[in-house]
This record gives sequence, C-alpha cells and structure tokens, in this order.
Amino acid sequence: MARRGRCQLPAHDDHPAAEISLPARHQPAFDRGVNCAQAWLANPNPGWLWAGMLVERDLLKSEAARRAFDIGFLSRLHQRLRSPKGGCRQSG
Repeated sequence: MARRGRCQLPAHDDHPAAEISLPARHQPAFDRGVNCAQAWLANPNPGWLWAGMLVERDLLKSEAARRAFDIGFLSRLHQRLRSPKGGCRQSG
C-alpha cells in the first residue's frame, strides 16, 4: 500500500503503478515530466527526446521541481522500456 505524502506514478503499458520517494508537494512537476515523456512516446514524429525534455524542464523555477520533472519523465520511459509489451515506441 502506498504511503501518504509520496509521488504516485500511475500504471501504464501493462507496467504497474509505483510510489516514488519524492514528497507529494512535487507531484505537479513529477506529473509534468510524466506527461512530457508520454507526449513524446505518443507522437509518431516527435523529434529529439532530449530537446523536448529540456524545453519543458527549463520552464520550472526551482531545482527541486526540475528534479521531480526529471524523475517523472524517466519513470514514464522506464515503464515503456520495461513493459511486458516490449520497449517499442508506439503507444498501446
């Protein structure tokens, strides 16, 4: 069971949900990272992964928010790569 006060990563691509060891106050920045990665994964012609990440990340003011964004972003990519469906880029 998830402890209160931690960031939550929803299940995706048949990969289970996860509780991330970040304070819940960082959930908005974490979600922004998750959504940024998901947008890249869902786009058939997304451009460079790092470019999209940096543009969105740089909009955040604090280092703590940028770190939460990075963790959310990489967590969504991890879910895709470790999915039982395989690491193919197409969302399913």
